[in-house]
Amino acid sequence: MPVTFIRGDITKLNVDAIVNAANNELRGGGGVDGAIHAAAGAEQLHAFCKTLGGCPTGEAKLSPGFNLPAKYIIHTVGPVWQGGNYHEKTLLTSCYIRSLELAQQNNCKTVAFPLISAGAYGYPYEDALQIAHDACQRFLHETKADMEVFIVLYQRGRNYNANIRRNTAYSESPDESTFQHVAEYIRDHYHYDAEETEYEDAVSAKENVVPSYAEDGIAFECADYESIKTPELPVPKKPVAKKVAAKKSVPDFDSVEEAAMGSASAMASAQSVQAKETTPFFAKIKKQYLEDSLPMGKSVSSYKRPSKEDFPVEETFSRRLERFMGEKKMSSPQLCFEACIDRKLLSKILCNINYQPTKNTAVRLALGLKLSPEETDSLLNAAGLALSRSKHTDLVIAYCISHNLKALWQVNDILEEWGLNPI
Repeated sequence: MPVTFIRGDITKLNVDAIVNAANNELRGGGGVDGAIHAAAGAEQLHAFCKTLGGCPTGEAKLSPGFNLPAKYIIHTVGPVWQGGNYHEKTLLTSCYIRSLELAQQNNCKTVAFPLISAGAYGYPYEDALQIAHDACQRFLHETKADMEVFIVLYQRGRNYNANIRRNTAYSESPDESTFQHVAEYIRDHYHYDAEETEYEDAVSAKENVVPSYAEDGIAFECADYESIKTPELPVPKKPVAKKVAAKKSVPDFDSVEEAAMGSASAMASAQSVQAKETTPFFAKIKKQYLEDSLPMGKSVSSYKRPSKEDFPVEETFSRRLERFMGEKKMSSPQLCFEACIDRKLLSKILCNINYQPTKNTAVRLALGLKLSPEETDSLLNAAGLALSRSKHTDLVIAYCISHNLKALWQVNDILEEWGLNPI
């Protein structure tokens, strides 16, 4: 099952177990730890935690969920960031592994983690995200556990990361730099076609370019259509009818004879052309013309009308996906992990040659396969899709792919920084 990053309140999730970022004494504190104690019932949870005898850094302990929707609470103690020279990464990875082992031992199918150590303990935010993803992914892959894992990120503003870094003597936030780079990418690649179309529809006729008009050979231009006046022309007088004696219409002999001769001449000409087409000389010229128009090496006798078999069927989405999986040497379970999609969905896609995926599914698969920008376009085009250059979401995705940020959580994190829906 995939590892999924979501935003929300971990204390309200209806899962088998939630993980608490606790301290060594398991006595409750601030942040996520305090929120979990309050929601579960501070007194009863604190009384039970006293019986656990504390918890070393990198280890995990289990307690009931009490008043929470979750059945269990898994308490784990993350490392305090000290510059990375005190085995912080190893200890943080151990927090996730030990917690998942406890969940598996207690038959938990759904587990939700907070982002351990990324709050008051000062662990660099992006590094904490990567470790959380990699540790859970590795555990699920190696143990083949039938378990769904959620990494729960609290709702936050754009300056959330910068505030954490500033409070722990880290002045520069990578997210701010990434946000600026994405802004520059959108500025350079954004197409204003849609906005221009809407603008043109809203422009009135007076604001449009006025064409030139010509009257009596003189061209003139006007800034306003309403100022163009049709020149007044003299009204023609009605002709005065003259009384003429009625005269019988007698056919003119000369004109009748000429018409008859013209008709006979036309008929003779048509017969002459038809006779020429049947002559050997004309047939030879016609054959030579056809051969000149055919591809080199082909003759008129070997020429046949094109059929459907002459045009190969284009590669469908499922077949192109299958080909990319072979080229990247990626199995179905690996792709499910990387793209965070259900195995049943991937099986459905691969088994149905005419499967038409949604755009989000196609993009997830492209990210999971770690495709290049050109390969991503090829995969999407097979489904009749494309990354638009006039939509911010598509431009952010294109930026991430072109800058090798192809982990789904990285893409979704940047999308949410821009206030866009994750894929």
